[in-house]
Amino acid sequence: MKSRLVRTFLFGAVQLLLFAVITRADEGGFSDDFSRLNGDFWDVQDHVLGRGRLDPSNVGVEDGDLVITIPARTLNGGEVATKGLYGYGSYSVRMKVPRAPGSITGFFLYKSPDYQSEIDIEVYNDHSRRVLFTTYADGSRTNTREVRLPFDPTRGFHDYSFEYSPTSVTFCVDGRAMESFDAGLPRTTMHLMVNTWFPAWLKGKEPRHDASLHVDYVSYVPR
Repeated sequence: MKSRLVRTFLFGAVQLLLFAVITRADEGGFSDDFSRLNGDFWDVQDHVLGRGRLDPSNVGVEDGDLVITIPARTLNGGEVATKGLYGYGSYSVRMKVPRAPGSITGFFLYKSPDYQSEIDIEVYNDHSRRVLFTTYADGSRTNTREVRLPFDPTRGFHDYSFEYSPTSVTFCVDGRAMESFDAGLPRTTMHLMVNTWFPAWLKGKEPRHDASLHVDYVSYVPR
């Protein structure tokens, strides 16, 4: 009887230890400089979105960058999402967006269903210098603001980030705060995602030549 209790106790302790390790792994920070595309960490998405398809064949790694290509004469793009879920903390990406008017590049937190939990940075893939900062919670869009960048995002790499806390989310570009919201925030862990695609609310225009998003790194530092 005593040996059975000991075995039960040890089995339970091991299970709790494994659960704690997994929880710490999901809640811990990370930084990926894309020396390769880690399939244990990232999911490459495959589904219709907006005016085209997120096609896994458009996603790869070249010269240490994550590259998501919009193929010439299509309205298709690509997307990657973390397999783990993440919460409060600082999220950063260094990227150069493609030149493909009518499409956008997103760096965002998301958890299904749509409109339930989301924090977005969405850069227009053109020379207009526009970026959208948006949040969704409880089934609706709760905050959004369009801001003009002090540079053309298609011409070089820049840092985009947001600080997510229980009381606010603050969006920064190249270390400069651009917008902050203190209400209407999601209250759950989410997947971190990067994509480039053609939304239905923009007039899609097929590029004459391949256009590619280049991502130097993505990082997360938990609070």
